[in-house]
Amino acid sequence: MIRIVYTLLVILLSTSVSPSLAKEPFFGTVKKNIDGDSLVIYSGKKRIEVRLYGVDCPEYKQPFSNEAKAFAGKIVYGKKVLVRPEYYDSYKRLVAIVEYRGQTLNSELVRAGLAWVYPKFCRKKICNSWMQMEESAKMEKKGIWSTPYSIPPWKWKRIKHGN
Repeated sequence: MIRIVYTLLVILLSTSVSPSLAKEPFFGTVKKNIDGDSLVIYSGKKRIEVRLYGVDCPEYKQPFSNEAKAFAGKIVYGKKVLVRPEYYDSYKRLVAIVEYRGQTLNSELVRAGLAWVYPKFCRKKICNSWMQMEESAKMEKKGIWSTPYSIPPWKWKRIKHGN
């Protein structure tokens, strides 16, 4: 019995875990920014679609969607980033916090007024500081807050699709 447990332990410890399945942070290179809050990252040869944790950028054809995508691309496109996994969403995307050179892309989008903090999904302690950044962006009328009619993407989708 001990021999079996030992053998299983050796196999388990020697098996390399794919970053897309890992709960631990990993490095990867951003090869595409789909939109402001979704990226394609390669870690080794593994392609991983990543959705930014806790924030929601304007949807395609929604005001400021192009600006959010361009802003995210300027910070991380083609660069090696640190990915801090949180969970997988219903679309099987890895939901994560993405960092580059000490900046967190999630928070930088909020600070720039190009993303909402998504209260339904932002539950970590860090979300409190992101909400403060969002309030500052509102007060400074940055990006999505420059118009009195900014509609969060989760509501915009319902209006657009009639749900």
